[in-house]
Amino acid sequence: MSGAMTPAQRADEWLQQQYHGLVELSVPHPVAESSQAWVFGCRTLSQSGYSDTPMLNSSFAVPKNSVGPFHLATGDPWGDLAEFDGSPQRNSAAQARRINDRGCVVAIDAGMDGGRATALPWQAVHEAPGWWDRLVRQYFSGAEVSSFANWDAVISALLEVGPYARGVVWVRRELNGVEATGHLMYATINNGQFVLLDGQTGGLGRMEKEGIRQLVLARFSRGRPSPDAHRSEWRIPAEDFASAVRKADAWLDEVYGGQVALVDASPADETRRGWLFACNTKQFLAGGDLANAMLDASIVVPKDHQEPFGLPNSDPWGWFSRWVEGAQPGVDGQTLPPKAGPAAWMPDTMRKLGPILSISEHSDWAPLLAELATLPEAMRALVWVRRQDWTGRESVGLLLNAARTANGVVLIDGMRDGQAELEVDGLRSLHLIRYR
Repeated sequence: MSGAMTPAQRADEWLQQQYHGLVELSVPHPVAESSQAWVFGCRTLSQSGYSDTPMLNSSFAVPKNSVGPFHLATGDPWGDLAEFDGSPQRNSAAQARRINDRGCVVAIDAGMDGGRATALPWQAVHEAPGWWDRLVRQYFSGAEVSSFANWDAVISALLEVGPYARGVVWVRRELNGVEATGHLMYATINNGQFVLLDGQTGGLGRMEKEGIRQLVLARFSRGRPSPDAHRSEWRIPAEDFASAVRKADAWLDEVYGGQVALVDASPADETRRGWLFACNTKQFLAGGDLANAMLDASIVVPKDHQEPFGLPNSDPWGWFSRWVEGAQPGVDGQTLPPKAGPAAWMPDTMRKLGPILSISEHSDWAPLLAELATLPEAMRALVWVRRQDWTGRESVGLLLNAARTANGVVLIDGMRDGQAELEVDGLRSLHLIRYR
């Protein structure tokens, strides 16, 4: 049946199979054609509560033979198309590693700090609306995002940050006036010179000039690396409870500048691969003001030399259980742990969203949903899900986008790119935060 279909029909069919109706053709015709394939553009459908972010992998090839459609490689999409013309075959698993730029820049960032990370293969969910904001928020917290028309402006902007500047550059391409496959690269300063790294090639990045729609830079500074960083206490093995506490304290002090402390650490926090401790800001522990509280109020301390890390906000216990049983972050679907966010989440987050109008507290979901149902349509709100670990200490939390629409109450988990699960086990409290 596919042989009788037009190229556009085949393209539509593939998008439906790949994205389940959430992505459409940018234009109803090919934007380019080679000897062995037609090239189409695609875009996500608008979704309530999410910004209309262009897809990173917004170009795909529809082969003229029996090979299935595929997204073009992000590093060199037109070279990839030419390669297909020369040998019209494609392996989907291999192609998924030629378009996983998000994982590549996260892995480079970890390597710059002396850590180790493996870029996960691309998945369709990575293209969900708001993917760029989530990437910056989760792995490059505090980065300043700006858009530029040329590379000279990007270089100048990064140099302004100082000698320890870093950045992620989103290269937005276009083809015949249509958004085309983009590329993510990692930028840094070395001896006063701008350096661009391409995780797809493992080498220096190319500053393309033709067919560029926009260059988006998320710039930040990691601070001067310590010459003895490899001997830092948090890089040593934690063979017993006392050494685990020292390792955790050293990491918290380095990451949060002395603002955060462990909470009731105990030998009972030990698991097969490490310790799960609780932590919070010293200000919150002293005064109880919610504005000073942590969202990521947990820290995992591996028994080996690996760096401590926080748990993901969505499904933290499932992730932690898999890790304890031997799953390696970045491998076989086990996502990388998130980069540390701000010590107190509320001031930084609400400064970006808007002034707080009210905060209410609930012990379970029913009264919170009832209150949410009374809000005016289009009123913006967050739900702060506060969890506790098996010892009763506050642990990693979760923020949900909340709204009342004409169709009812909506709760969105931005980390899952979908509807939130109403967790019950380990629930400490719920806060509905209305803001302007």
